[in-house]
Amino acid sequence: MAAEENPTYQEIYDSFIWDRPTHFNFANDVIDKWASKDKKKPAIFWVDDKGNEKSRTFTDISTHSKKISNALSTSGVERGDVVIVILGREIEWWEIFTAVLRMGAVISPGTTQLSAKDVEYRFNAAKATCIVTNFANAAKVDEIAENCPTLKTKVLIDGSVDGWLNYSDLLTQFSDDFPDIKTAADEESMCYFTSGTTGYPKMTIHNHSYAIAHQVTGPYWLNLGENDLHWNISDTGWAKAAWSSYYGPWTCGATLFIHHGPGFSAAETLSLIEKFPITTMCGAPTIYRMLVLEDLNKYDFTGLRHCVGAGEPLNPKSNRHMENRNGAYNSRRLWPD
Repeated sequence: MAAEENPTYQEIYDSFIWDRPTHFNFANDVIDKWASKDKKKPAIFWVDDKGNEKSRTFTDISTHSKKISNALSTSGVERGDVVIVILGREIEWWEIFTAVLRMGAVISPGTTQLSAKDVEYRFNAAKATCIVTNFANAAKVDEIAENCPTLKTKVLIDGSVDGWLNYSDLLTQFSDDFPDIKTAADEESMCYFTSGTTGYPKMTIHNHSYAIAHQVTGPYWLNLGENDLHWNISDTGWAKAAWSSYYGPWTCGATLFIHHGPGFSAAETLSLIEKFPITTMCGAPTIYRMLVLEDLNKYDFTGLRHCVGAGEPLNPKSNRHMENRNGAYNSRRLWPD
């Protein structure tokens, strides 16, 4: 690669201009713009342990999120309301995340490990009006619903339960004609809860300008461009998913690789890296420590060019083993022309 294509840190620093708009909405200003630039541009490639594969373009994410925004608005969710989302790596998580931002509501992601008591605490602390979850977690919500006076709307992405709206039905019933809402950059957009290591979990509020910060995360830390396939191995309930499975990659127009499964397997992870054209990866240091216990010489990583860790320091031994490998890009096509 030519030298001019690899600017130094100082050159990047000197030329960097950080746009700070007074109004910003990631759904309108990023998702919709990528969709308008290329209607077939891939946004997600999703696989599960059963061999099922799904894909979404930026156009799909834009269209589906507009329909869900209309559905939630019609069901009583208003601008500024908190919407709690408890899902694993189901592909709907990305559509719902976008829909909530789009309508000016506040998304509060939670891990599926939350108990009914945990869900009740979050509802009442945040005065949430809506819950989106799957069939496996619906019973937790119904157990405590009568103790949550602000709860208006319950949406289920799979199955059928009395009192719940069905996600697939909403996509069929509602239009994708949803007006752009000019959310202020300092308007609230996300409500995360701390892990609660001391006392009850604390609410951590982020505004719409939080997404703008990931203009740095995407290209400079994750090292992403619009032709990359990025895998962040993180549960969707944690904040790491927001910046490495949503804002950072999609700011750059990169495609997300999502693996949906019940747990972590080092051997399976390495097989997936070899099978699919994953170019960049983000994971907790614990994951890398587990990966290097495998026989790495059995796998071909020629497509993988950049790995990062987050959450704690990565020990030198793991770092040496997981150093970047150069090679030909795996050209397997995941989307039709």
